[in-house]
Amino acid sequence: MAREPQLQDYKYVDAWHTNENGQAVPWTRVEYPEGVLKYQQEVANNFNCFCTVQRFASKTKGTKGEIFIAPLYFDLDYKQDPAVSQADAVKLIDFFMNEFDIVETDINLYFSGSKGFHILIDNKALGIEPGADLHKIYKHTASYLIHRLELKALDLAVYTHHRMLRLPNSLHSGTRKFKIELSLEELRTLTLEQIKDKASMPRLQAVIETKVRAEAQGLRPAANAFYVDKAKEWREAQATAGARYEKEEFNFRKDRPPVCVIDILEGGWKKDGDRNQATVQLAAYYKEAGHPKEDAIRILDEWVKKHTSADSRYQVDQRAANTRSVVEAVYDKDNNYRFGCAFIRSLHGEKRPGSNEYDRVACAGSLCPCIKQSQQDEATATTLHLSKTGDAELTGKLVKTQVMVAGKRHTPYIVPSKIEYYCWGREGCKKTHCPLYDIPSHTYYRDLGVMDRELIQMTGTNDDNITGILRTLSGIPSCNKYNTEIVETTNVEEMLVIPMAASVNEESEEKAGGYVLRKVYAVGGLPVAENKYYELAGYVFAHPKTMEATIMIKEAKPLQDVVDSFKLNDKVKEQLGALQPAEYTAADIEEKLAAICADLTYNVTKIVERDETLLAVLLTYHSVLRFSVPWDSKPIRGWLELKVVGDTGTGKSALIDSIQKYVGLGTRVNAESTSRTGLTYKMEQSGSSGAWYIVWGAWPLADKELIWIDEDTGIEKDAYGEMTLARSDGRLEVKRAVTAETPCRVRGILSGNVPKGRRLADYGQGVQSLRDIFNNEDIRRFDFAVFMKSSDVTPEQYSRQLPTYPKTITDETLKNSILFAWSRKPEHVIFTADTIERILEVSTELSRIYGNASDVPLVSPSDQRNKIARLAVALASLTHSVDESGERIVVWPGHVEFIGAYLKELYNAPGCGLNYYARLAIREDAIDDNRYEKITNALKKLDTLQSETKFFAFVKLFAQQGYVRQASIENMLAIEREEAKAIAALLTKMQMIQETSGGYRKTAKFNGYIGKLFEHGIFDSLDDEDEF
Repeated sequence: MAREPQLQDYKYVDAWHTNENGQAVPWTRVEYPEGVLKYQQEVANNFNCFCTVQRFASKTKGTKGEIFIAPLYFDLDYKQDPAVSQADAVKLIDFFMNEFDIVETDINLYFSGSKGFHILIDNKALGIEPGADLHKIYKHTASYLIHRLELKALDLAVYTHHRMLRLPNSLHSGTRKFKIELSLEELRTLTLEQIKDKASMPRLQAVIETKVRAEAQGLRPAANAFYVDKAKEWREAQATAGARYEKEEFNFRKDRPPVCVIDILEGGWKKDGDRNQATVQLAAYYKEAGHPKEDAIRILDEWVKKHTSADSRYQVDQRAANTRSVVEAVYDKDNNYRFGCAFIRSLHGEKRPGSNEYDRVACAGSLCPCIKQSQQDEATATTLHLSKTGDAELTGKLVKTQVMVAGKRHTPYIVPSKIEYYCWGREGCKKTHCPLYDIPSHTYYRDLGVMDRELIQMTGTNDDNITGILRTLSGIPSCNKYNTEIVETTNVEEMLVIPMAASVNEESEEKAGGYVLRKVYAVGGLPVAENKYYELAGYVFAHPKTMEATIMIKEAKPLQDVVDSFKLNDKVKEQLGALQPAEYTAADIEEKLAAICADLTYNVTKIVERDETLLAVLLTYHSVLRFSVPWDSKPIRGWLELKVVGDTGTGKSALIDSIQKYVGLGTRVNAESTSRTGLTYKMEQSGSSGAWYIVWGAWPLADKELIWIDEDTGIEKDAYGEMTLARSDGRLEVKRAVTAETPCRVRGILSGNVPKGRRLADYGQGVQSLRDIFNNEDIRRFDFAVFMKSSDVTPEQYSRQLPTYPKTITDETLKNSILFAWSRKPEHVIFTADTIERILEVSTELSRIYGNASDVPLVSPSDQRNKIARLAVALASLTHSVDESGERIVVWPGHVEFIGAYLKELYNAPGCGLNYYARLAIREDAIDDNRYEKITNALKKLDTLQSETKFFAFVKLFAQQGYVRQASIENMLAIEREEAKAIAALLTKMQMIQETSGGYRKTAKFNGYIGKLFEHGIFDSLDDEDEF
C-alpha cells in the first residue's frame, strides 16, 4: 500500500520560461528549492522565468486536480496608480500582523519587477494542510480581504490550480527590472521609484536568512483560526454546488421571491453559525433571479447589518465584508454555487421552548411557484426506437422516437390543467407544514403539463375521482378549510403508435428494436393524424392505472414519408438515365430489361433463371398511384398487385427479400403469424367500459407504399374479402362500433407455396392452385401472377458458379427510380394515341385467349384494359420513359406490346397453363339447345328419372333449394337410398353439384340448365299454390 505523502514530500514545482526571442519553453517539473535555482541559472539564464507557487509530491506532472501545498499568496497590481499597490500591500501585511499573530519571518515580500507586489504567508503559520482546492479557499479569503480592507490592487485572477509566479532575481522581459525581495521596513519607507532602482539588479542577499526563518517557523493560533474559518465558509458554500442541486430548476422572478427567501430576509438567519450559509443561499437566489451583483451586495449588506448580533462597529464591518465576499464568490463565473430547497430548509432554528417543532424556514412545498418542473432541453433528449422507451431508467426523462400513429381514440379527453387552491381557514391554523400556510395570499395556482402523469390518471374517470386526484396533488394535509377550483382545462388524446419503418438492411435489422404497439398520450390538442409519421418528444412514465410504460407527448413533429422526401434533381435524373433503352420499341425494351435483370440477378438476388419473377417484382415496385385513361372520367388506380405462387424451394421469398433489402422500401408481413385483424384493422376498447377506437393493420399502414405478404396461404380465403374495397378503390372502410375510413393505396406482392403441401405439378394446370387460396373475386383483383415450378430450373443451374457481372444499377439508382414512380401524380402520366389503341388491342387479344377461365379470372375481359394500362405505366417508369421535362412518364406502344408478350409468357408457362385451362373451359352457365339435350338425355338414362313425374319433382327440388341433402332427394322423390345416391353421383360427375358441409350445392352449370328448363316451359303447368 502506497505511503501517504508527508508535508516534506511536497517539494516539486513546475517551471517555465521564455527565451530571448520570446518563444515559450515547455513546462518542466523540478525540485524546490535546489532544482529551481539550477533551472533559473543554467536553463533559463535568469531571464523571464517562473515557477508554480504550488508544490507537489510527485516528480512528474499529475492529472487535473493534483493535491498540493502552497503559502497563502497575494498578487497586488494596480496599473492606474502603482502607489495604490504599495499602499494595499502595507494594509494587507498590517492586517495579518496586527489582527493575528503573524510575524515578519512568516512573510515573504517581493517587488514583481513591474508595478506590483507578491506577498506569501507561510502555510505552516496558518496551519494549512495539502489539498486540491486550496487555491479556491485562498480566493475566497482574498475576496473577503478586498471588502474587509477596501483593497483595490488585490488580483483575484491568480487563484488557479497551477499559478506561475516570477522567480526572485529573474529579469522581467518588459521592464528589464528584476523581481527582488523586500523587507517590511523597505515597503513602508521607500517610494516606488526607490524600489524600482533597487530592482535594477538582482538582490542575492536574503532579507531574512533562511536559517532564521526556519527556526522561527510554527503555527500561529489566531491566524490558523482565521484560515480555518475561511476554509469552512468556502466548504459550506461549495456544498451548494453539488450534483444534487444541479437537478433542481427554478422559475425565479425579481419581484416574486419564494417564501423561504422572504422569511430569512425579514427575520434573519435562524441560529448562530448559519449566517454564512444563509448568505450563500440568498446570494444564489439573487443571481438566479437575474439581479445584478451590485444590487445583491447592497441588499445583503443592509440585511446582515440589520440582523447581526455584533455589538461593535468593528465586528459589524467585519461581517459586512464577509457578506460582500460571499456574494462575489457566488457571482464568480468559476463557481457553481446554487440555490437549493433542501439546503435553505436546513437552516432552521432550534426547537421552540415547550415545543417539539423547530423554528423552521417558511416553505410552500409542492405549491411553491418558483419550483420549475424539470423539463429537459430537447437538444438533450434521448432518441430511441419505440421498443426501447419502456426502460424503467427512463422514467421522467425526455425521449424522442419516430413512429406511425396506428390508431386514435375517436373522442379526446378534457381534463383540468390549471387549479386554484385557496385557504379560507388560516386564522388560528396550526398546520405549519401546510403548503398554503406561509403564502401571504393563502392562494396558489398549480399548472399541470406533460410532466404530470395525473393528467392520464384523470382520463376515463368521473368528477369525484378528479377532485380527489387534485387534492392529493396539492400536498395539503387532510383539511376541509380550503377550496379547489378548476381554472383551465386541456385536451388529452389517447393514441396507439408503432415504430416507424426504417430502411431495410442487415445492420438496421441487428440494431432495430422489435415491433411494438404502445399507448401514448398527446397533451394540449396536438395536431396528430392517423397513418402519418411523426417524431414524438415526450416524457416516459408508468401509466397510473396499469403501470404500463407510456409517453406523455409534448411535441409531435410531422415527418416526411419516403415519397414526400424524394427530390427529383439533376443528379437523380442522370442516375435514372442508366435504366433507359436505346429506343422504346418492344425489342429494345426487352434487351434493356434483360441487362437490368442480369445485373440484379448476379449482384443482388443470386437466384438464376427467374427473370420473369424478378421483372414482376420490379414492375410492382414501379407502379404509380393513379393515372387517367380515356375510357374513365376519373383517374383509375395505378398500383399493381402481384401474386407469386410456386413450389417450395424455388426462391420466391429469397428473391423478393433481397430486392426489398436492396432498395430499403416496402413492408414485409408474414401471413402465417398475422391474423386478419393484423392485416386490416382491429377494435380496441379503452378500459373495460371505455370508448372504442380502431387500430389499423399492416395493409392500410402501408398506404402509398408497398407491402409484401409472405406465405399468404396462412390467411383464410374469406379474410381477403374484407380488403376488396381497399384493393379496388384504395379505401378501407369500417362500420362497426366505430365508423371510420382510411386511405389504403397499397402496391401488393403476395407470395406463398402451393397450398396443402401440394405442388404445381399436382394440378391439371398450375393456375388452378389459385382457387384453393382465394375466392374468384379476389383472384380477379390481381393484375398478374407468376407461377414458379420447381422443374423450371435444372439442378445444374441451381448449383453452378455464378459469373461476375458489371454492376451498373446501384441500390441508390433503383431506389430513386422507385421513388420517382411513387411520387408521380395522375397528371404526370401521358399516353400517346397509338398507345391507347394498342392497349385496347392487346387487352382484347388476351381476353380472347384467357377470358374463358371465369373461375380463375386473372384475365377478365371487363377490366383487362385497366390491367394492361397499369402494367404498361409501371414498365414505362421502370425504363424511365419521360418527356423533355423529366417529370412526366410517357407510355409508348412498345411498352404495351412488351407487356402483352410478357403476360403470354407468364400464363403459357408450364407452371401456369392458363392458356390450356381457358381453352378447355366452357362457360358453365351458357347452356345452348345442344347442351340442354345432352344433359337431359344423360339424366334420363337413370331409371329413376325416366318417369316425367319423377323428373319434374327432381328438377323442382333443386330449383327451389340452395342446398339439398341426400335425405331430401329420397323423401321428395319417394325413392330408395341407393337411387338417391345414384342421382347425386351422376350430378357430381356432370359437375352440376358440389358436396359441402351444408349439403349438395348447385353449380353454375346446373343453374344454367334450370334456366333453360324455364325457357322450354317445363314449369308452365305449375298451379299458383305450387309456384316458388
